Amino acid sequence: KQWAAATVVCIGVVFNPLTAVGAPTQPQSPAKNQAQPETWKINLKDADIRNFVEQVSDITGYSFIIDPRVKGKVTVVSSADMTRDEIYDMFQAVLRVHGFAAVKSGPVIKLIPTQGAKQENVPLVNRAKDTEQIITQVVPVENTNAVELVPILRPMVPQYGHLAAVTSANALIISDHANNIQRIIEIVKRIDSAER
Repeated sequence: KQWAAATVVCIGVVFNPLTAVGAPTQPQSPAKNQAQPETWKINLKDADIRNFVEQVSDITGYSFIIDPRVKGKVTVVSSADMTRDEIYDMFQAVLRVHGFAAVKSGPVIKLIPTQGAKQENVPLVNRAKDTEQIITQVVPVENTNAVELVPILRPMVPQYGHLAAVTSANALIISDHANNIQRIIEIVKRIDSAER
């Protein structure tokens, strides 16, 4: 049983610098080889999440500190080749599904339960991107009272997130996954423009 479990994890990551697995490799010029990024596929079935973290660390070069509460099994099915950045984005999505978050802390990334993420050193950014990273962003409001927006937006922010209004600056402070903050900002813009 132990050997079978290890096999699933070991064969789960396929290093694929140029072509699909099993496809014949065509000779290519050195210039073309340099332009082509390295890619991988990850396929895991009921693998220990810590083994998954080790594989992502090997591929991305990131160092992780894993909270003892980060436990469980993960299943990942990848039919397409992915670059390092795409694999890390997928990794953050898997963490989110299982109730965990990756928070950068100096040269390492801490993996913790999502419930405690807002108490960590969550990065403060000027613009949310479409990623699964947990961030904090200050969102200025021009034509609407920011305090009035809080009860409207509160249901869109999960319990582990944070939403508050700053009266003096007429702005919102939001801590959440970047892609959800991006969605909230679009809603704020539409409400704000409707108030003109």
